[in-house]
Amino acid sequence: MLADRYALDEELGRSGTGMVWRAIDTLLERAVTVKLVRPELGDDPAFAGSLAEQVRRVASLSAPGLARLLDTGEQDGVVFIVREHVEGTSARALLEREGPRPFREAARIAVRVLDGLAAAHDAGVLHLDLELDDVLVAPSGDVRVTDLGIGAAVHASRPQHEAARLLGGDDLPPEQRDGATVDVRTDLFAVGALLFELLTGNPPQGRTSPREVGAHVPRELDRVVAAALAPTPEARFADARAFAAALEPIARTPDPTAGGRPPSRDGWLRAWLAAPLAVLVAATALIGLGLRLGRLEVGGPLGIRPAHEQIPTAPFPPPAILEIRPVSASVLDPPPGDGRENDHSLGLAVDGDRASVWRSENYFDGRLNKPGVGLVFDLGRSMQVTGFRLWTPHPGYTVRLAVGDQAAALPQVLGEPFTTTGETTGALEGSGRYVLLWITSVVPTGDGNRAEVAEFVAEVVGDA
Repeated sequence: MLADRYALDEELGRSGTGMVWRAIDTLLERAVTVKLVRPELGDDPAFAGSLAEQVRRVASLSAPGLARLLDTGEQDGVVFIVREHVEGTSARALLEREGPRPFREAARIAVRVLDGLAAAHDAGVLHLDLELDDVLVAPSGDVRVTDLGIGAAVHASRPQHEAARLLGGDDLPPEQRDGATVDVRTDLFAVGALLFELLTGNPPQGRTSPREVGAHVPRELDRVVAAALAPTPEARFADARAFAAALEPIARTPDPTAGGRPPSRDGWLRAWLAAPLAVLVAATALIGLGLRLGRLEVGGPLGIRPAHEQIPTAPFPPPAILEIRPVSASVLDPPPGDGRENDHSLGLAVDGDRASVWRSENYFDGRLNKPGVGLVFDLGRSMQVTGFRLWTPHPGYTVRLAVGDQAAALPQVLGEPFTTTGETTGALEGSGRYVLLWITSVVPTGDGNRAEVAEFVAEVVGDA
């Protein structure tokens, strides 16, 4: 019994910072969850002071994705924290029981985690110890993040090597492991690692591509995870909301695999056998129908041949691939850029006239001196994009592309680089309303060092 009020009932788990119990609040007659902090941490005045500050911040938080803090105290030298009890299972228990999660489900869980972290970050609270045990999934599908503030208190009050040992060692984000400055992007790395493990069943351990472990992971999701797991914070998403925006379309994508999970080996075998059997049955039925209708007759080297009166039919046409000129263009020039890049002439890149050219600003030393500058092309509505074509009078500069419905999130899911030619054609797979052309270098043009776009079109599937 803690504080003559909380009756410990069942141990739920342990970590480097303490142990977690299901308990009964005998005063209010309700279930709660109690975190018992390790005594060697609780006895440290620096940790106690840092934890008290974190608890004050967490107590003010009330967001759907966060387990609410209810109480805190100390008894017999043991610091305890009481939070609401969430009926459900941890993401780790879910993974151990059912194996790697369907990509749509994994993305949905990560989005809910990021929604909760966004509220915490707004209040100045970092998690800094996020792992599968800290993510609770309720039967209703609700997701809650727990143990806010404890990792931040450990990080702030312990020597670097000891804090790293308590909080996860080599699995930590690089800057946290190395004692460098941490911020919201440190938590985003942890969400990327969590998403990697949900998709593959294994922690990243230095890897950034879940698709290399499980080929069922869509390329678009693979790029999102890789961006979150970038070694340097500057290369990651700017904040939790940008990360969530990149995942939202994927979380809504229908999962093509049975039950949403990667097919088992037996499943592949059954599918492999089912396909030719289905073709055989269909062919037999068609031959029988053809004989009855007089369209087929017995004879020929194969035993069946078309009847003389057979009328040839046209093959089913493949889906049309159309070239679409964007309805407008805008600039994406994040810091250290000033947010502008000859905006007044952007329309020249999509006016249908290859003689008119949009030109970037002049970069006098021949270098951008920033990660890139982007042109965001608005297709007018969401479309299935298969490729692009770009014309420029001064080729040789490098670009990367992305497509999606959230323009601000596209820099985090860029594809492979292209070196431009006078007419550059390339593949671009994805669906969305916006196409980002991310320019990463400039070339001499005779009157400066620039990137120039005479015209840009997107190749899309279907009726435009």
